[in-house]
Amino acid sequence: MTSLLVQKSRQTASFFRLLADPTRYCILSLILSRPKGMCVYEIAEAADISHSAASHQLARLEDRGIVTSFRIGQSVCYELNRTCALARQIKRVITSIRS
Repeated sequence: MTSLLVQKSRQTASFFRLLADPTRYCILSLILSRPKGMCVYEIAEAADISHSAASHQLARLEDRGIVTSFRIGQSVCYELNRTCALARQIKRVITSIRS
């Protein structure tokens, strides 16, 4: 395979691995449903997971540039990173699955 094809294949596989995790998929769906973002405690409660599990998954998503964090008082909140191409692709996929 050409190096470009190999690179695209790895990116595509990484994209599907990201969405294949039920917790991450749930978190991303929740964040997409709230355009102004959600705080970690709201995400944890809505996803029925612990605060630390939500924080762990959100940190992974932030490391990849898919979400960005901001503070409201002492709470850390997250929103989809509108400048990230991968985040836009994820939004399209989740939106199409919902409809």
